[in-house]
Amino acid sequence: MQENQTEKKSILRVVIHSFFVVPLIISIFAVMIFLVIRIMTSEPNSARDYLEDVKIGGTTKRWQGAFELSKLLSNPKMVPKDEMFASEMIAAFEYSSNDRDARIQQYLAIAMGATKDMRYMKTLIEAMPNADIGVVQACAFALGNIGASEAIDPLKNLLDNSEPQVRLHAVIALGKIGGSSTIPLLQSMLSDQEPNVRWDASIALAKQKDSSGRSILLDLLDRKYLNSFPNIDEKEKVQVMLVAISVAHFIQNQELKSRLEDINSNDNNLKIREAARIALGKFII
Repeated sequence: MQENQTEKKSILRVVIHSFFVVPLIISIFAVMIFLVIRIMTSEPNSARDYLEDVKIGGTTKRWQGAFELSKLLSNPKMVPKDEMFASEMIAAFEYSSNDRDARIQQYLAIAMGATKDMRYMKTLIEAMPNADIGVVQACAFALGNIGASEAIDPLKNLLDNSEPQVRLHAVIALGKIGGSSTIPLLQSMLSDQEPNVRWDASIALAKQKDSSGRSILLDLLDRKYLNSFPNIDEKEKVQVMLVAISVAHFIQNQELKSRLEDINSNDNNLKIREAARIALGKFII
């Protein structure tokens, strides 16, 4: 009797193992192989794929598609050159002005700027007067990346905007465009009430070898001055100083050179000291 029960249990185990466990293992293994092959053979989304998400996706998919598009198009090799793509980008941007989620239009503006394509300039300029503040900033940023002198006057109109971030993006864009006509505009922003605007104006001027912002650059190379801004952490201070160091040699000013020599000898941050050493090698005075 005991042997019969043992035999029945053994048979039951064999049946369970044969008809349930083994097929389950095989199925899992097959699914894993399928997923690996799918991942290996699948192609990454193209600019057109992301633009299609923007055009027909739900709200979340639309802004995520626009965001991915803005990243992808920063790679020149991934930018479609045909007229149809440009027209569809412009149409999607204009249509998104009616969207409640402004991020869609913001990222599309950044995406257009990333291409550095002049075909988008008119659309970006025309959007600024009535757009959401975030979209205005994105358009200014994009126009700076495109770098066309035709954008100078529209950006000039943003310099007296009540929003500091709008003025800041306009200054940064004008600095990227450069040219003699931007110098008086940037000089006018050296007395702006917002520190970031003043700082970026002085840096943009220095890149054009204009010394109007020299005193501000000296401040940016002074840790005591930067320490007076409690909202700026150490990482940000280092970044500010590195940027100021990188443009100081364009002015070839003795006072700036002396400040760099002091930084090279005494600053606690090795990265800053090394940047100062390299910058000093570019001085000829």
